[in-house]
Amino acid sequence: MKHLILSLIIIFLANCSVNPVTGKQDFVMISENQEIQMGREYNAQILKQSPRYQDQNLQEYVQSIGESLASKSHRPNLIYRFTVIDSPDINAFALPGGYIFINRGLMAYLSSEEELAAVLGHEIGHVTARHSVRQYSQSQLMGILSTAVEINAGRTAGNIANLASGALLSGYGRDMELEADDLGAQYIFQEGYSPQGMFEVLSVLKDQEIYSKKVAEERGQEPRSYHGVFASHPSNDLRLQEVLNNVSVSFKEGKKKEKDNYLNMIEGMVFGDSEQSGIRRGNEFFHGPLNLYMSSPNSWEIINTPNSLVFTSSSGEAQLQMTLEDLNFKESPRDYLMRFAPDIDEGKKLNINGLVGYTGKSFRSGRMTRMAVLFKDDQVYQFIGVVKDRNSNFSNFDNEFLKIINSLRKLKANEEDFSKPLRLTSYTVKQLDTYESLALKSSIHSNAEDQLRLINGDYPDKPLSIGRVIKIVQ
Repeated sequence: MKHLILSLIIIFLANCSVNPVTGKQDFVMISENQEIQMGREYNAQILKQSPRYQDQNLQEYVQSIGESLASKSHRPNLIYRFTVIDSPDINAFALPGGYIFINRGLMAYLSSEEELAAVLGHEIGHVTARHSVRQYSQSQLMGILSTAVEINAGRTAGNIANLASGALLSGYGRDMELEADDLGAQYIFQEGYSPQGMFEVLSVLKDQEIYSKKVAEERGQEPRSYHGVFASHPSNDLRLQEVLNNVSVSFKEGKKKEKDNYLNMIEGMVFGDSEQSGIRRGNEFFHGPLNLYMSSPNSWEIINTPNSLVFTSSSGEAQLQMTLEDLNFKESPRDYLMRFAPDIDEGKKLNINGLVGYTGKSFRSGRMTRMAVLFKDDQVYQFIGVVKDRNSNFSNFDNEFLKIINSLRKLKANEEDFSKPLRLTSYTVKQLDTYESLALKSSIHSNAEDQLRLINGDYPDKPLSIGRVIKIVQ
């Protein structure tokens, strides 16, 4: 153990470097060249999985704002690459070495160039402070400690160290996020934006988190958030307010921006589902590239994820998940299903709108499950329907599962327009307009009033004013 401690001290001393932001020594186990190589490799992987949003003008707009901010940063020597991802998720993130991503889903909820700059500045802050590198180094050290402890004290102690290592990678944590807020506020202030732009963004994100939590509770799911570190509203966070107030005192303000072109730049931007992932409209689903239509009972909700389509009952008691996979063997639908569920019961053949398949019940993970497959050319639609509470009556929902499965068909000629995505457009508020009245005209498939309020920063109950330009969805 003495040798272990001595080795760890040597590793720590040998891997300290000067932090570009603080000027103090940080423990890092990779060089700047290795950091850049890591970012390059992860960037290639992300772009394979998540396509760029196909709007070159918007990409160049985001890149130009990001580059200007980066020139004010603590690491201006890096070449920064800013990419808008074609995803409805509300997220932005940074990779080591200056690769920064923002989802179009987050851009829909921003209302000004200043707010966009605040998001990009925050992510630049993660890069300049080398947050990901510092966390990676800490996890590597914990891995070394884990191995050594396992050798000296047995496997159980080693597993505890592994758990600690995993915790380091679960998120940046409050201190690093606050540092990124501080750095981002510094950069945008020196570029001519108000540091309060950071506060506005965090308020938008907090409102979205509150809404997401409400919806997730209704669905029986875990809520997701982008910033995810405020227990209460940012207006109540004294540390954040102190940081933002100090920025305007400690740094020179840049030339004020004369024009805010943000709403013009996102005019017509896709909102929600993309054409490639399929479009939800109320209780109906239209997928142009797959030539696919499905529907759910009126009280059910359709959740569109990158890998599956999920139909969930009104309060989340039951779910039916559909996935599309390649067929690899020449076999019947029954044989295909039996490979995954050999205990299939009450099995029967399916022929739904020209697609052959097989369905039955299976007891999986301690609960009854509706399973079905439908063959289409060399691919197979797979369905798994479950009831959340094992004590609930499965038969209460099984008929609904079968109705959804039987709704699958090709698009009709007059439905092709329904497979096109919803888009953002600017709207000038008129007399008698309310969010409630605008929601009635909106094409948003669920919670339209809440969604309109969120994309305009008016959640949960701020009123509209005549003449104001807001975003609506058509």
